[in-house]
Amino acid sequence: MSKDINSRAKEAEKHAESLLKDPVSVENMAQKAQEKLRRNGVKLGDVRQGLGVLIRLLRSWSGGKYKGISISSLAIVAGTVFYFLNPFDAIPDFLPIIGFTDDIGLIAFAISRLKGEFHKFEEWEQTVDVKPEVIS
Repeated sequence: MSKDINSRAKEAEKHAESLLKDPVSVENMAQKAQEKLRRNGVKLGDVRQGLGVLIRLLRSWSGGKYKGISISSLAIVAGTVFYFLNPFDAIPDFLPIIGFTDDIGLIAFAISRLKGEFHKFEEWEQTVDVKPEVIS
């Protein structure tokens, strides 16, 4: 990741850590991210489904249903989702063709870094009566 993207990602993670103190705000952020993913999912290519899982994880945590994640890992999830929501991140989202490239890179990095947490959550989803929302 470039220095600018890395520093902005760290800022997003710090903001997310403070946001985690208020599950209602986390839920609101996750809902907004889900809407943005619906509108722009095609622009995200291969990370689209992974971002959907991160958003579902965040919503399940904020709703008190999923507790199987450390706060530090949750901060990475929330920071990634917060970064995705910010239209004026390192490469502004409104720029044609390249606007989501930084988001894609950060989402892919977060998924890779949290691979174990990611799979643990997906396994948990299979054991509960939760219908994963399909993003089209």
